[in-house]
Amino acid sequence: MADLKPVVPLKPQRIPRMPKRWFNRVLVYVGVFGIVFQLTAALYALWQGVYLQQFWFITLLAPLLCVFSGMVPALQLQREPDA
Repeated sequence: MADLKPVVPLKPQRIPRMPKRWFNRVLVYVGVFGIVFQLTAALYALWQGVYLQQFWFITLLAPLLCVFSGMVPALQLQREPDA
């Protein structure tokens, strides 16, 4: 018979949470607003019959960088306090 290894419980993935520091939180809010604005503008342009450029989604990089700068600890300008 084959030796069965004991089941190792997996650690749950860390769920992203809003940062506690005000500057990091502002970066997340600005990034989310930018993403919503860019997507709304793209949908409105398509609705009006205006064709978008081939690489229009590149305009989402700046808002995504804001969100990541506020959420990812390695990119944060203000370090979050240890919980």
